Amino acid sequence: MMEFSMELPDEPGQLARVTEALSMANINILTICAIGRVAPNVALVTEHVPQTRAVLDELGIEYIASPLLSMVMPDEAGSLAKFSRRLADAGVNINSIYILSKHRGDAELVFSVDDVDKARQTLNLHESVPP
Repeated sequence: MMEFSMELPDEPGQLARVTEALSMANINILTICAIGRVAPNVALVTEHVPQTRAVLDELGIEYIASPLLSMVMPDEAGSLAKFSRRLADAGVNINSIYILSKHRGDAELVFSVDDVDKARQTLNLHESVPP
């Protein structure tokens, strides 16, 4: 799973152009966000990494690809605060974060960080059961 972050021109149809091209390549977008008014920044997450790279390259879109970590936590007040505090106390910077799903009291997150190994160790992601 990978995050693809890009700046798109601030004009009608730019997001449609990207998502239509990904759709034609049968690439499922797991989550997406767009922020900004001057130079809109779009970030999307897919599991089809080589195919997504190929589509964006063909469109001539510059992007940054970042690997993502995944974690399930309780869907309750304070869970995200505890999660982000653990990483902060370990000196790990969270670059991006997405809630992929919520189900039966749990929330599935994917996130990128500046130090993947330290984040894995801090959050015990090498274990079969999340902390």
